[in-house]
Amino acid sequence: MIEIVSTGRKLKDAIDNGLKQLGKNLEEVEVEILDNGGLFRKAKVKIRVEGEREAISVSEIKIQPAKQNVEREEVKRERPTKYSEEAKRERPAKQIEEVKRERPGKERFEHKRESKYDGTKKERKEHKDNKALIKEVKAQPVEEKLEKREPRRYEPVTEEVANKAYAFVVELVTKMGVETEVTKSIEEGELKINLTASSSALIGYHGEVLDSIEYLTSYVINRESDKFYHVVINCNGYREKRKESLVALANKMAAKCIKVRHKIVLEPMNSTERKIIHSALSDNDQIITRSEGHEPNRHIVILCKKR
Repeated sequence: MIEIVSTGRKLKDAIDNGLKQLGKNLEEVEVEILDNGGLFRKAKVKIRVEGEREAISVSEIKIQPAKQNVEREEVKRERPTKYSEEAKRERPAKQIEEVKRERPGKERFEHKRESKYDGTKKERKEHKDNKALIKEVKAQPVEEKLEKREPRRYEPVTEEVANKAYAFVVELVTKMGVETEVTKSIEEGELKINLTASSSALIGYHGEVLDSIEYLTSYVINRESDKFYHVVINCNGYREKRKESLVALANKMAAKCIKVRHKIVLEPMNSTERKIIHSALSDNDQIITRSEGHEPNRHIVILCKKR
C-alpha cells in the first residue's frame, strides 16, 4: 500500500496534486481529509493506494564497488606508455633526431634581430627621416593641424538680385493661397523681405515654413551666380520675437547648468538660431556652448566649466 500526504491552496488542489504524483484517478485511491484549509493555511489530504508497493528511492540503493581484475591491472602496468622509459628506448634514433630538429631554437628567432630595411644607407636614412617627421607632426597641438574655417563672405545685393528675389516670393505666396503684402529693402548690402499676413500659415512651427521660403529664395538668387547673396525673410515680426525667446531660453538653461553642474542639451535648431544662442552666452565665463550632431538634428550643448 502507498500513502502520501498532499497539500494545496484549496481541497481540490491538494487532491489533484496527490493524484498527479501517484498517476492515478480518483476512483482508484482512498482519500482522507486531514485539513480543509483556511485563510492562512493550506488544505491537506492523505491519499492511499491499495495493493501496490512503495517504490524504492534511488538514494536508498547502495552501489557496491565491482571486483578489480588483478590480471588486467598487471597487464596495464606492464604495457609501455607513450612517455615511459621503455617507449623511449624502443623509439628509433632517427625519429629522436627529427624531433630535435623541429624544436624551436635560436635559428627560428634570428629574423627578429634583422632590420626591416636591408636596403642601402640612403634608404635607411630616408626611413629615419620619415619617422622623425611623423613624431614631429604627432607632437604638434591639434589647433595647429586643423585649418581654421573662414566664415562665408556675402556680396552686396544689387537691385537686379533684389527684384528677382521679390518676384519669386510674390509668386510663391500667391500659389500658396495666402493673402500677403510683400515689401523689400536693402540694408548694409543684405536683402530683407518682409511679409505681412493675416494668419501664421507662412511661419509654421518654430518658423519652419518661413525658413523654407528663405532657403528657396536664397537658392533662386544664388544658383546661377558665382557670388553669394544673403537674404532674410521675416513675417509679422516673427524673427524679433523668436530672438527674444531664444535669448531668454539661453539664459535660463545656463543658470540651470550652473546650478546642477551637469550638461544641458537643447532641441535641434537651424544655424541662425544656434548663432543667437552662442552669442547670448558668449559673455558668460562659467559655461561653454558647442554645437553637436548633424543637420537637421544639430543642437547646442551647454557645459559648465570646471572649477
